[in-house]
Amino acid sequence: MRLLLTAALLAAMPAVLPADRPTMELRPDVQIPDLPGFTPLPPSDPDLSEKLRLLVEEAGLDEGAPAESSPSNIDEVASIALVDFRDPANPRVADWNGDAFVYPASTYKMYVAGEAIRRVVDGEMSLDDVHEIAPRNVRGGSRPEAGDPMSLSEIIRLTMQYSDNTTANELIDIVDRHKASALMHALGCQGSEITRKFLPRNVEDEGFEDIMGTVTSGRHLATFLWAVEQGAIGGGKGRGLIKAYLAMNDRGRFYKGLPESATIHSKTGWWNIYTSEAAIIEDGDLRYILCVLSVQPTSVAEERMAKLAASVHAMLSE
Repeated sequence: MRLLLTAALLAAMPAVLPADRPTMELRPDVQIPDLPGFTPLPPSDPDLSEKLRLLVEEAGLDEGAPAESSPSNIDEVASIALVDFRDPANPRVADWNGDAFVYPASTYKMYVAGEAIRRVVDGEMSLDDVHEIAPRNVRGGSRPEAGDPMSLSEIIRLTMQYSDNTTANELIDIVDRHKASALMHALGCQGSEITRKFLPRNVEDEGFEDIMGTVTSGRHLATFLWAVEQGAIGGGKGRGLIKAYLAMNDRGRFYKGLPESATIHSKTGWWNIYTSEAAIIEDGDLRYILCVLSVQPTSVAEERMAKLAASVHAMLSE
């Protein structure tokens, strides 16, 4: 399916660049944070990955997007990762094209929120800190208006629950996109830097008008959520806060395929052919991470992502 877009809309969105693009150079004053307790995910398990491959194909999420229907003008495919961590000391990882970089739309807002929570726990800022919404960050259709005073907690809540672009832009300013990117580097996720706000390029902050677009991979999404679950981002308090904000998300796709007994902590995203969700899912003894970066519009991907979630849940329940 080819989506017709106006030139104005295309200009307003981050450019999506090939996976071999260079990583963002951090400012010299930005330090990579120490994340005590973080243990990288192990390599993918071949047997579990084969099972995941079959489920991805059954759900139709293996369907790629040719260059002529992609805003990036390159052939694109989905990037999917699964982490079964019922045994936290021995997580089992599966992926389908898990290292491919794809535009994640709003899903990368959780990376920014993670850096904010890390610094709240470290005492560098407080959830009660009040910030005035900067006029340059305001986007149409958002809840806040320029000049509105908002606590950091409310900014994070609107960003995670409603995926509000104005508060997401404000949050990127509060944490500093270089420092949010440093968190990703600490996780070993080079290439998933926070390069763009949710603004047209012609009103981006100085020095960011021509920067590479933000992309990430299924494995990087899973790595971030694995760090959250480990308590590596702000310890147990950080884990509780990040998961609480993720649990507020009211736009999930996976939940439509999951039993009512499941608890879902997730961040979703969508734009054009890109529909994504990254989630920690808990249901009784089941505890796993499922991350999908699809290259299909929401009208198509939503049902397929729900089908994959249902199949993965059933597979892990066996």
